[in-house]
Amino acid sequence: MKANIALKTGCLALSISAAHTVAEEQSLTRKIIEPAYGLWSIAATSKKSQFKSVDNQLRATPLIFGGYGPVFIEANRFGYNFYRDGTYFSSLIGNLRSHSSLSKDEIESSDVLNAYNLKERKRSLEVGIQVGRRFNSGWVGRIALLQDVSSTHKDQEAEVTVYRRDSFKPLSNLNSIRLLTTLGLQAQSQELNDYYYGVDKKELENANQKSYQADSGWSAELELIATYDFSWQSAGTKDWAVYTGLRHYQFSDTVSNSPIVESGLVQQYFVGLGHYF
Repeated sequence: MKANIALKTGCLALSISAAHTVAEEQSLTRKIIEPAYGLWSIAATSKKSQFKSVDNQLRATPLIFGGYGPVFIEANRFGYNFYRDGTYFSSLIGNLRSHSSLSKDEIESSDVLNAYNLKERKRSLEVGIQVGRRFNSGWVGRIALLQDVSSTHKDQEAEVTVYRRDSFKPLSNLNSIRLLTTLGLQAQSQELNDYYYGVDKKELENANQKSYQADSGWSAELELIATYDFSWQSAGTKDWAVYTGLRHYQFSDTVSNSPIVESGLVQQYFVGLGHYF
């Protein structure tokens, strides 16, 4: 009898302990997840390189359009708002510059670029400050100044950007589609452009090739992202989304005149699936 009581007591204690462990794990999971907000997703991205004879790049990329706690994240940009009053805002920002990069594999895959002794053009991490204003027309404008902190191109870029969000319903039996439209103009310093698009004497393989020094310049940006929210259940909460979009950069002549560049246009396309937090 005493053995049965002891066995039952032990089983009860073990069950209570297991329940506490599960509850603690769930509480810890909530604490980790709850600061996240917005759309967190995986996207298939395609990039048409501006460098000569480089194949299009297709890859899977995690993309976040939201944030985590006080930090906001917009694809390759992140930041912290230290002032907001509903009309004006100011932020500390970081930006991962990847659209101008050129990897060793891309150099080796290109017959044209292999004629040089090129070094790779690495992605750079830029940080800076932005100020912005919301307008009654629905547009939001912002100005930013960024400085490379990754010791890559070691210089600055300034930009002016405007964007807006619109909704439209193409079919009555479908949910609305949200469209983000972004227009931007960036000014790149001479050192930034020369790092990515210049060719110095050390990179020349033969006497018929000429070195090239890029100057300061500009680029224009167009971004369009269409998002459709849905639920896996017919009457469920629409906490999932699919989206598709494009991002184009058109660079000025100092970039398009580079001997290693095919065009001043960088084209990126993407389609993704994500969950709202």
